[in-house]
Amino acid sequence: MKQILKLGLTLAAFAVVSCLALAVVNNFTAPVIEKNNAAKTSAGLTVVFPEADSFESVNAEKSINKTTIEGVWLAKKGDTVLGGVAKVTGPTYDKSTILTGFDKNMKISGVVILETSDSPGFGQNAKDPSYKTSTGKTFYGQFEGVDAKNGVEAGKNFEALSGATITSNGIAALINDAAAAVKGAF
Repeated sequence: MKQILKLGLTLAAFAVVSCLALAVVNNFTAPVIEKNNAAKTSAGLTVVFPEADSFESVNAEKSINKTTIEGVWLAKKGDTVLGGVAKVTGPTYDKSTILTGFDKNMKISGVVILETSDSPGFGQNAKDPSYKTSTGKTFYGQFEGVDAKNGVEAGKNFEALSGATITSNGIAALINDAAAAVKGAF
């Protein structure tokens, strides 16, 4: 009994020290990670709406379906609103975060896949700039100019990733939810 108590206390001591070490590391790295994510988002905003010279954050719903709306911005040139951009995270094969820009007529101005944890070789091709569809465009590049008023759908508005139908349908759902979030911002 004495031996079991000694082992239990030793294990508890290691757990406490490990938790404290993780807390300290998190305290130092969390601001850096947040800053890097903000920089990625800022760079992505200018990619999906290059003609805008400023982006004004607006309030939006926090979730639509299974998608988390992380932010909605009005894209502006001077005082004129050109369109909107939404940053959304949701299920694809695993999970992805994208930025999608829409003009005032709900045509897609651009899509940037900020992060995806889908399977390497298939779902990761959605983000790969060297992966080209049969039209010669990147997977995310083919969305530019697509009318999103009635939603996007694989095989109808865009070419799905070969061997990654679930990822393709997931990205389409994220774009549709982003469109709904942006519509509410105009």
